[in-house]
Amino acid sequence: MKISEKILEDKVVITLSGEIMGGDESEKFQSIVYKLIEDTKVNVVVDMSEVHWMNSSGLGMLMGALTTLRGSSGDLRLASISDRVRRPIEVTKLDSVIKIFASVDDALNSFNEEE
Repeated sequence: MKISEKILEDKVVITLSGEIMGGDESEKFQSIVYKLIEDTKVNVVVDMSEVHWMNSSGLGMLMGALTTLRGSSGDLRLASISDRVRRPIEVTKLDSVIKIFASVDDALNSFNEEE
């Protein structure tokens, strides 16, 4: 899995690509989230348009980030998820906890609608 981040004023887009399988990549993702919180960037959109596969460790990684961000008065939104990646999210009912949007722009705009 590759991770890149783009800061847009008070929001951040983290783009994941490849396969999300846990392990070292989960630790790297979590350390990015902690650093963002230190920098008071607590509203995060995860662009998953380039993710081809995600196992249960990947789901745990996203849930951990969601919990951490919400504990800091922020939130995590998912955007641009393929059907193959969406399926495990729906089967585990995580879509009732994590907000999912068709595009990164829709996810970013959803933060503005709540203010």
